[in-house]
Amino acid sequence: MNENSPCDSSQPASPTPPRGVSGSFRAKLFSATAAGIVILSAVFIVFFLTNQHAILHENLVTEGQLLTRLLAHNARLGLFAANRDQLADLADGVIRTPDVLEVTIVDRDGRTLAHAARPSGSDGGSSSVLTQEFSEPVFALQGKGSDDDLYFSPAQQPEPAGQRLGTVRVVMDEEKVHAHVRRLSVTAGMAAVVFLVLGMGLIYLIIRGITRPLTHLAAGVKAIEKGKTDVLLPVESDDEIGDLTGSYNSMVSALRQRREERDEAERRLRELNARLEDKVIDRTAQLEAVNRELESFSYSAAHDLRAPLLRLNGLCKALKEDCGERLDEETRAYIRRIATVGRQMERVISTMSTLFNVQRREMTCREMDLGAMVRAIMATLRQTDPLREVALAVAPEVMAQGDTELMWTALENMVGNAWKFTSRTPDARIEFGSIERDGEKVFFLRDNGVGFDMAYVGKLFKPFERLHGPDEFPGTGVGLAIVHRVMERHDGRVWLESTPGAGTTCYFTLPACAPSSPR
Repeated sequence: MNENSPCDSSQPASPTPPRGVSGSFRAKLFSATAAGIVILSAVFIVFFLTNQHAILHENLVTEGQLLTRLLAHNARLGLFAANRDQLADLADGVIRTPDVLEVTIVDRDGRTLAHAARPSGSDGGSSSVLTQEFSEPVFALQGKGSDDDLYFSPAQQPEPAGQRLGTVRVVMDEEKVHAHVRRLSVTAGMAAVVFLVLGMGLIYLIIRGITRPLTHLAAGVKAIEKGKTDVLLPVESDDEIGDLTGSYNSMVSALRQRREERDEAERRLRELNARLEDKVIDRTAQLEAVNRELESFSYSAAHDLRAPLLRLNGLCKALKEDCGERLDEETRAYIRRIATVGRQMERVISTMSTLFNVQRREMTCREMDLGAMVRAIMATLRQTDPLREVALAVAPEVMAQGDTELMWTALENMVGNAWKFTSRTPDARIEFGSIERDGEKVFFLRDNGVGFDMAYVGKLFKPFERLHGPDEFPGTGVGLAIVHRVMERHDGRVWLESTPGAGTTCYFTLPACAPSSPR
């Protein structure tokens, strides 16, 4: 198994790690472990070599001290008698001892009585620079000496008694000690290298066994980041890492299931959208057909029905003029009522035609003075009822952009309502102007007429909705609906504020002229 590629029963994944080998957790753990082993090995080797050197040096010192004391013990008689031959034999005997480089025996005056040296070049010879020198004074003992004195340490040896006869000096070779330590160093180094190679190989195998599941987990997470939810990892152990791998596999299975559920939901949603689009197309076609039928009806109501009503009104008028004297009062009353209903029907048809034209008419935007329009409309209304006294206050040059004909129709209905609903108000007053609200220019038309309850304000912009009966205030109930449609065509808004008995204010806005298409 490739340890960098987690395996799945369905599809393997081999995402590329984002970092180099030197930056991996495995490399860091191996480096730390290897460094620890190297340090411990170095400390052990240094301790071992130091201890071996100390032991060998101590043996050399012990041997040199014992040899020097033995020579001093045996040279006592020769020094006492100044027998050079005897002392030379002793020196030659000592020089044959391994590791002894030089032997010197001097009298109490410092004269050399015997001297022996190892020839240069044999076993290291006297050319060695690593030497250890030992010396021992020789005394003439009073009485018989004991051989046990040779084995006393310097601290335990008693003060000698008698006259000093001379001194013996032995020089021993310490190079062999260092050579032996160097050989041990080479052997220990080679053993340490072998140990390090074997140990690091074993440690690498152990670390790889520990970190391989982590590597698989990292690769699996990278695969999930790339959108792959079908990568499962093998559970290689029963420890915490194995539990973590199992949890990862459970998460992948849950993600896969959720992805399948999401794909299924998206497929169903696409199917629903397709069916919805088909329904929208069908409903749009149905609405277009209904609109065509409404247009046909509106055209018929505005043109085909107008002529019969005009003939009906003409017949009523002719019947009244030609046969009025022969008809009784009740019949004449019926004729008047028929004529009134005919005229009312004619007004309804006329307003319906106006509403239809407002919705279908092409717009032409231009600069216009709304105040001048209001004054002209009020002048026309005063001509229809010259006996009424209504005060008019119009702000100077209330300018706006819009379609002149449509805005004339809207203002005509708004001013007409204000004129109508102030007919029973003494000191009637109508005011027109503009204000600023939240950075927006708002136009208003205010009257002090009968007003209405704001609970019913939602009904007023619907066609044929009325709050007052025709006996109170005549009308068709279409005027405010026309105003609403005109403001919609201008992408504006219109709303009412009123208090019963205190009048009504009609507000509307006209944004920068961007005419909408006919509806």
